[in-house]
Amino acid sequence: MADRLNNGMTPSENARIAASVVTEDDLAELEQLHADMLARVDKAREGGLVYLMGQYVRMAALIQPEIKRIRDRFHRETLASVRKEHKMLKLEKKEAAGNGASA
Repeated sequence: MADRLNNGMTPSENARIAASVVTEDDLAELEQLHADMLARVDKAREGGLVYLMGQYVRMAALIQPEIKRIRDRFHRETLASVRKEHKMLKLEKKEAAGNGASA
């Protein structure tokens, strides 16, 4: 029970729920945040702000894998949806052929 959070769910259950509410808009916001961090890196480099540049690089490095993870999930969901549609179409055609042959 120690691995359960206050809401009674395990961390993996919480992650699944959180992943299900991520939208394309959220992904676009993350991508914009990443672009902003890179712009800040450039600005800090031009200003000679070594410490801030390092912090901005660190933040950009944290954001990038999350963007990739979300984008990959969207691609997997799209592919799964197309495969499901294909399977349903094949079943419909098979049933139609079966009904036509028995008539």
